[in-house]
Amino acid sequence: MGLLTPLYNLPNQVPAKQKLYQNSAKPIMLRGPRSGLYVGVYGALFVTGMVATTFSIGSLVKGKSP
Repeated sequence: MGLLTPLYNLPNQVPAKQKLYQNSAKPIMLRGPRSGLYVGVYGALFVTGMVATTFSIGSLVKGKSP
């Protein structure tokens, strides 16, 4: 057994993951494990960034420093 054998001598997980993704009726972005968490965090960060940008632009238009 070589030094790097544990890195490339692993079981093939592709068929199981392919069945998981293809047998689901959910949208593709929500099919994987923990995908709801990832989409939720992305959405929260996106909304926070958009609100902060809108507030800053509004403050600049009014002539105030943000």
